[in-house]
Amino acid sequence: MNQENRAIRIGNVLRADIRGFVAASRIPEPEVPTFGTFVHAPIQQGQRQLTGLVYDISMQDDQFLRHLAVTLEEDNPAHQEMIADQRERAIPVEISVVAIGYRDSHGYHYGLPPQPPMVLKRITVCRAEEVKEITARPEWMRSLLENREVPTDELIARAIQRSAKLHAEEQQTYLITTGRYLARQLVREPLRLETLLRRMAGGE
Repeated sequence: MNQENRAIRIGNVLRADIRGFVAASRIPEPEVPTFGTFVHAPIQQGQRQLTGLVYDISMQDDQFLRHLAVTLEEDNPAHQEMIADQRERAIPVEISVVAIGYRDSHGYHYGLPPQPPMVLKRITVCRAEEVKEITARPEWMRSLLENREVPTDELIARAIQRSAKLHAEEQQTYLITTGRYLARQLVREPLRLETLLRRMAGGE
């Protein structure tokens, strides 16, 4: 999903804790957000906005899909037509998000939020200018670097690739600042740092 300057609703909170949440969604395949998408959700009665990154997307089944999976043969002339039809059909999706910070009237605060979003709260894709503001300081990666429960390094690299495009006028400075921050944080993990920098550059 492209970062655009309009609000894109992708679902509602299904379950949540202080580290992140899972959103339930039923949207056509082209609208399913991709790995590393920045999203936000209201917390504390809308006084703050939790920001997170999509780190897992699970396509759920339903009775109709189970029936198709069992009965439809690949050599059936209708096979490709049915697949194409399902891509346009709203499919059940669970979208897992890890928290990286939150925004209040004083600006962005990086790290765990004071409260998770409540069940059924709306989840929205961050607009381009929001992502640019969130990633203006490299501290947005702080809680991710300490998180062992998600594919942290792949997620950071993908998020940096996304955000660097939005810092177009100062992209080189942005990447240098980001790389220096990672070097300080991972000074005791040189192999991890090297791998992460290669992923940032698209080399792995």
